[in-house]
Amino acid sequence: MQMNMGEGKTSVIVPMLALSLSSSTSNLVRIIVLKSLLIMNYQSLRAKLGGVLNRRIFPFACRRDMNFNASQIDQIFQRLQQGLSRRDLILTAPEYILSFDLLTIDKCRRKEFQISRSMLTVQQWLKRFARDVLDESDEILHVKYQLIYTIGSQRPVDAGVQRWKTIQSILELVKKSAEDVARNYSKDISYEKSSRSSHFPSFRLLSHQPFPSLAERIANDWLSEQSYRQEDRQLILSFILETNTSIECLNNRFSQDILQRILILRGLLSSEVLFVALTKRYRVNYGVNPNPKFNRRMAVPFRAKDVAAENTEFGHPDIAIVLTQLFYYYDSLTNEQMLQCFQRLSDGEKHPEEIYHEWISYDDDDHLDPSIKTWEGINLKDDQQRTVHLFPTFRKNMLVINYFLNHFVFPQEAKQFPQKLISSAWDLSSDRRAKITTGFSGTNDTQLLLPIHIGQWDLPKLVKTDAVVLNNLLRRENEFYRSLPISVTIKEILEQIVNDRQRVQVILDVGALFVNGSNRQIAIQWLEKSKTAQIDYAVYFKSDSLYVCDRQNQHHPFATSPASERLERCVFYLDEVHTRGTDFKFPSGFRAVVTLGNGLTKDRFVQACMRMRKLGKGHSLSFCSSHEVDQRIRMLKKKSRGQEQIVLTDVLRWVYENTQQATWDGLHHWAAQSLSFQRKIVAFQNIQWTNEQQQFTELIMNQLPSDCVEPEVLELHQMYGKPKSMQKIAEIHRSRCHHSNIQLSSEINTAVLNRLDFYGGSKTLLAHSLDEEQERELEREVEQEMEEERQQERPTPPAPHEPILHEDIK
Repeated sequence: MQMNMGEGKTSVIVPMLALSLSSSTSNLVRIIVLKSLLIMNYQSLRAKLGGVLNRRIFPFACRRDMNFNASQIDQIFQRLQQGLSRRDLILTAPEYILSFDLLTIDKCRRKEFQISRSMLTVQQWLKRFARDVLDESDEILHVKYQLIYTIGSQRPVDAGVQRWKTIQSILELVKKSAEDVARNYSKDISYEKSSRSSHFPSFRLLSHQPFPSLAERIANDWLSEQSYRQEDRQLILSFILETNTSIECLNNRFSQDILQRILILRGLLSSEVLFVALTKRYRVNYGVNPNPKFNRRMAVPFRAKDVAAENTEFGHPDIAIVLTQLFYYYDSLTNEQMLQCFQRLSDGEKHPEEIYHEWISYDDDDHLDPSIKTWEGINLKDDQQRTVHLFPTFRKNMLVINYFLNHFVFPQEAKQFPQKLISSAWDLSSDRRAKITTGFSGTNDTQLLLPIHIGQWDLPKLVKTDAVVLNNLLRRENEFYRSLPISVTIKEILEQIVNDRQRVQVILDVGALFVNGSNRQIAIQWLEKSKTAQIDYAVYFKSDSLYVCDRQNQHHPFATSPASERLERCVFYLDEVHTRGTDFKFPSGFRAVVTLGNGLTKDRFVQACMRMRKLGKGHSLSFCSSHEVDQRIRMLKKKSRGQEQIVLTDVLRWVYENTQQATWDGLHHWAAQSLSFQRKIVAFQNIQWTNEQQQFTELIMNQLPSDCVEPEVLELHQMYGKPKSMQKIAEIHRSRCHHSNIQLSSEINTAVLNRLDFYGGSKTLLAHSLDEEQERELEREVEQEMEEERQQERPTPPAPHEPILHEDIK
C-alpha cells in the first residue's frame, strides 16, 4: 500500500497496526524493516509500545556464521512461543528471515538432522502464526536484494593467475587509449588525466556509445603485442569483438593457455564485462569493505557512498577482479600494504633489482628522489626514506599495485564455489503461509517487480499520492538548479552552498556527489564554512547512528546533545543511504539541496525530497547535479525541444527516464528469481506445513538440499565460448524454462510470461544460443549479480586451549 511520506507510516500507522494485530494470541507480529533503519525503528517502537502499553520488542537476527546448535534453536522456538502468548513484537530485517530459511536447508545438507528437524519445526510453526508487516516494502521487496549461500569446496577461478594478469594487461591498454577516446566522446566519458605516468587516470563511461570504439582499440593493441600469423590475428579479432561465433573455430589452432586468454578477452569486450565495470562509481557502487570482521581485500558492492553491502561479494569473477583492480588504482596502497610488497621483494624474489627497475622505469623520472632510483639505495629500516620518498612515490604505481594484488589478494580470494542456494523477495513474501503480509511505502514505482503473489492495493483515497508529491515538488520556490564542473571537490561544492543567496540548512546527498570524504569530514567542513552567528552544530550519520559536531570540534550522539533541542542552529548532512526512512522535524523555512547522481530513479529521488516533511508548506528545495547528469538532462531536453534553461520538469523527465530503464533492467532478473522460487516449491512439496503431526524424516531432509541447490557457471568456455544473440526478455525466460530440470507452476509461470510479454517491449539483451544446457543472459546478469549477498561457509575457528596453572606455581 502506498502512503505519502511524512504522514506517519513508521511513527504512527505501523505501531498501531502492530498493536492491533498482536492483540490476538493467534498472531505473532513480525515488523520487517531495512537493516540500515533497524536501530532507529527499535528505539521508536520501544518508546511508543513499551511503558504503559508494556509490549516487548524482540529483535531477531540470523546469519550463516551464527551456526546455531539444537539447544539454541530450542531456545529461539520457546522465545517465539512465549512472544505469541505475551503478545510481544518481533523486529527484524529481510536478510535475517531469508538467512534462517537457507540455514535450515544448509543444516540438512550437512546432515545435522537434529538441528534441521528443530529448524523445520520452527518454520512450520511460523507459517501458521507469523503475521508480517513490512515498512518501506518497495525497497524490502526490491528485485536487487538476493541472499546467496555458497555451497561446496572453494576453488580457484578458471585460468587462475592468467585470469587477473590478462585483465591487468587490458586495463593498461585502457589507460593507453583513455585520453584519445575521451577526446572523441567528451560528453559520454568522465575523464581526468593522472598526475603521474605510473597512475591510472580517472576514467568512467557515461553511456554505451564510446565502448565499441574503446573495445576495438584494445583488441588491436593487444593483438599487436602478440606474435600471431595475419590469418590467425583476423580470426581472433573477429572472435573477441563479435558475439555470433563459437570457440570451436579456434580449438585446433591454439594451445589451451592461449585459448583461455582469448576467452578472457572476449568476456571483457564482446560480453561487455569491461563496460559494466567502467560505468560503476568508485566508493559509490563498489569498494573494499573496511570492516575487519569481513576480512576480505577484494572489491564488494556498495549500497551507497562508503556503505559496503554487508557480507556481500560480486557474483561474477571477472567483474570482481576488474573492480578490485580499479579500486586500488584509484585508492592507492596503505603503508602496511606497501611494506608487504617491499618485504616480499627483498626476501622472496631472486632478482629484486630487476623488478624494482621495472617499477622505477614506469614512473616519471622528474618526480624521483635520487636515494630511491636504484634498488641498492633502498633501506627498509630507514623510516624517513620509507615515509617521505619511497611509499609516496609507489603508492599509486600500477605495477606495484598489480604486484600486491598478484601475491597477497587474488591467490587467496579470487575463488569460486560450485553450487549455491538462493533466496529472494519471492521467498520473503511467499503465499504458502496462513497469514497475509502487509507492506507500506511512500512510493510504488517498483510494483512491476514485485513477486506475482504480492499485489499493490492502494486505498481509493490515496490514489492521488503521487500527484500530491509532484504538486509539492513543482512549486515555484523549488525552481533552482545548478550543475557542477568535472572533478569538483567537496570544498568547492560546500562553498557554493554556503554562498547561495538562499540559506541552505540540509544536504540530501541522494546522488552521492560528496564522494571524497567521510560524513564526519563533510560535517566539519560545512560547519567551519557556516556563519557563526547562525549555525552552532553540524549533524551527520556515523554508520546508522546520528551524531553532532559543535564549534569546539566535539562529537556527541545527537539524541543527548543540546542540538536536538536547537534544530534551527544546525546544518544537516544526510548521506545517500539515510535519505530514506529517516525522520527529522525541521523547522519551517528550512531549505535543502538535493544532489542528482547517475541513474537516480523516481522512488529514491522522491524519498530524498520528502525528508523535508513540510514541502510546499514551509520547506523548499534546490537541486545540484554532477556534470554527467547535467549532460543527460540537456540531451533529453533537446529531444523535447524545450528552452535552454534547465527547469524542474527537465529534472523530473530525466528521473522518469532512469526509472523506466531500471524497471526494464530488473525484469529479467525478476523472472530468474521466479524460477529459483519454483525450484524451492518443488523441493518442499513433501513437507506439509499445515500438518503438525508430520515427522521430518532423514529421507525428506536428505532430499531437500539436493533439490534446492543451483549450479554456478565456473569455466571460461561455458561463460564466453558459446555463440550469443540478441533476444527479448520473454524469449530468454521461455528458453530458461524449457531447459530447466524442475517442475514449473503453470500459474506462476504464465503470470511471469504475461508480464514479460506486456512490459518487456521490443528491447533485446545479449544471450547464449538456445542449444546451451542452461541459458544465461550475460550482460545484464553481470550487473545484477553485483547486488547479491553471499554468505560463505567459513572454516570453524579453532577452539582456544584451556589454560592450566603449573604445579610449581600453585
